[in-house]
Amino acid sequence: MTPVTAGAGRREDARLLRGDGRFVADIDLPRMRHVAFVRSHLAHGHVLGVDIPRDVQGFTGADLRLAAMAPNEADGGVFEEKLMRALGDDRVFVRHEDRPLLATDRVRHVGDPLAVVVAGDTYAAADAAERVIADIGPLPAVSDPESALASGAPLLYEHWPDNRSLRIAAGFGDVEAAFAAAAHVGRRRLHSGRLACHPMEPRGVVASHDSRTDLLTMWSSTQIPHPLRSALAAALGRPAHRLRVVAPDVGGGFGVKALPYAEEFVVAFLALELGVPLKWVEQRREHGSAAIQSRDQTHDIELALAADGRILGLRDRIIVDCGAANPLGVVQPYNTMAHLCGCYRVPALDVEATAVVTNKAPLSPYRGAGRPEAVFAMDRIIDVTAREAGLDPCEVRRANLIGGDEMPYAVGINYRDGTPMRYDSGDFPACFETALAMADVGSGPRGGVSDGEGRRIGVGVSTYVEGTGVGPFESALVRMDETGCVEVATGACSQGQGHETVFAEVCARALGTDPARVTVTGGDTAAVPYGWGTLASRSAVVAGSAIATATGAVRDRILAAVADRWEVSPADLQIRNGAVEVAGTPSRQMDLADVAAGFGPGGVFVGHDPADLEELVCFEPSTVTFASGAHVARVAVEVATGAVEVLDYVVVHDCGPLLSPVIVDGQISGGVAQGIGAALFEEALYDADGQPLNPTLLDYLVPDAAGVPSLAVAHLETPSPLNPLGIKGVGEAGAISPPAAIANAVEDALAGLGACVDRVPLSPRRLFEQLVPARGAAGVGSSGRTATPPEGRRT
Repeated sequence: MTPVTAGAGRREDARLLRGDGRFVADIDLPRMRHVAFVRSHLAHGHVLGVDIPRDVQGFTGADLRLAAMAPNEADGGVFEEKLMRALGDDRVFVRHEDRPLLATDRVRHVGDPLAVVVAGDTYAAADAAERVIADIGPLPAVSDPESALASGAPLLYEHWPDNRSLRIAAGFGDVEAAFAAAAHVGRRRLHSGRLACHPMEPRGVVASHDSRTDLLTMWSSTQIPHPLRSALAAALGRPAHRLRVVAPDVGGGFGVKALPYAEEFVVAFLALELGVPLKWVEQRREHGSAAIQSRDQTHDIELALAADGRILGLRDRIIVDCGAANPLGVVQPYNTMAHLCGCYRVPALDVEATAVVTNKAPLSPYRGAGRPEAVFAMDRIIDVTAREAGLDPCEVRRANLIGGDEMPYAVGINYRDGTPMRYDSGDFPACFETALAMADVGSGPRGGVSDGEGRRIGVGVSTYVEGTGVGPFESALVRMDETGCVEVATGACSQGQGHETVFAEVCARALGTDPARVTVTGGDTAAVPYGWGTLASRSAVVAGSAIATATGAVRDRILAAVADRWEVSPADLQIRNGAVEVAGTPSRQMDLADVAAGFGPGGVFVGHDPADLEELVCFEPSTVTFASGAHVARVAVEVATGAVEVLDYVVVHDCGPLLSPVIVDGQISGGVAQGIGAALFEEALYDADGQPLNPTLLDYLVPDAAGVPSLAVAHLETPSPLNPLGIKGVGEAGAISPPAAIANAVEDALAGLGACVDRVPLSPRRLFEQLVPARGAAGVGSSGRTATPPEGRRT
């Protein structure tokens, strides 16, 4: 498929750059009132009472005639039962929490909503919320999983025997024999830090009920309009056709908006009860304590190598701190397990994950969704074991990368959709070698070289696979109007990915018309009856395939009708430049507008079957398709302070044929920036009492432009056989490998100084403390350089 021209701009950009975007906060309706939530200031406690002043319009959980939050099927939660059946009862259990929309008996994390108030504007609502007094009897808090698992630990859910939310085990081969035969065994405890998501636009909801039509319309900054509508219908007891959910322009999602939230249900309920439109827009501090968070995994991982560097076996025990709730169940822990082997041949695997509830904000997938944790664990243990064995980490990877001639490759376990995991296409060695060549990295020692300014230079590499295009389905409704222009509606919705541009191109190519004649609508349940949403690197694969298939059906209908009228074979016709013509005889044409008019009342094609130019397709992928890639990071580490600078960064990625190189490169660049944040800066911190220490962007550091180097990006394009476009997803790819690549680079830079990178983010203070002996032995810092970690430096 011919890609979008590299210089072509995104059609969304003009209105967004002019300030003409319409986000939830921009929606104003007549008689609108504003909502604020009263939230718990304690991480754990009994709700003894909530005192709402008489002059405040407020509501508690007792006032809501709504059920508790049900387990969520968005993202991959819909596959949970299928996966559990595939694994067997002895290898998995999952406990689902009963979470009231507003806490009535117990709060389980700071930010847990207790009450809601309604006022005339945002500021009055905030003032009213501050006047509400919540009487909470404190309970002991558990702020880390080891404490939560200890005997006698306070229980977050009294009906559970302990604080385990789930346990999953998987594997294959003879792991014990593999380790017994190993020439080298590496062991480490590795940790990926807890991340807050912080999209540019926080969450927000507007709900309005039309009493004449009995239609409740919700505008939400959600990634899943159709599943949200289904959840609202169930909670409110309303037919789905009396509910409309619209995702307008959305300023970033990254997974934090890919599940229903209590605030959406409460605002919808009160809009019906009060008969006025209501608006709630999340404040940044609320986001840092009440929205879902992610990562926070600890791996006790062991790798067995033969003398020549071949992998013999892998064992891993994973602990996931899922905070006060784990709304998607198996999705994130099992995503880590499924991606642990990555690009490498692993003959024997034994992996087990345990998710533990603690008194922190709930956990759910964030860009990468379990894959960065897997890649950090695997690529770190490969580097560690190789160095301890006196082997070159690059050569160990070369000895174990799965080759293109081995595709399709059966991994040996199931994917999280319950189907056997099989890499459908790719050339992992080609990605790896291309990345090393671009970074000018050869074999042999690379790191520990001084730059003459008190810094040491290191290089780190990482590879990954990524299951993309997960089901269960995505929809597309393609309709040609009487002017020959085309409407495309899909359940996928954009949070900045460029859907309008790419989907218009997919439709235009399949039809043979100009993309300017195609209008794309996403994220509106009134535009298409079915949908799943935008998440899990799936939109181009699943929605794109649905659009291409539906457009192909419309195209075939056009060609059949014109061929019948011209008394030629449909095979002799083509659509080019917006007209039907006989191939090789362009003088005989029928403009698409004339064709469309012919399908209208009284038209020449009225008797044709089917009698319209409209097609609805729900594309259901058989399983995921696997993208892959390799990253190389070069860093400079200041030994005197522990400060790390990423000097340059190389990405080679394979997502199959590129629909739009400009958009693909943008996705990778944004992902790398977030990955650098996870590697060096970002961590949601809590104290021992479960109090969040950095819930706002004042203290939660994210990378800025100065902290992200120029990227060198190249693409391999190995088509997938699993969808009509041959493509693989790219949305999360850039975020997967940076923590591993940067950690490996830092340890490479500090070779011989005793530093051990066993967790990310890799803050200057952590490195500074490890490097104290090395500085003392070398006299570093005696030339006037201040030996103080730059914790406050914002980069």
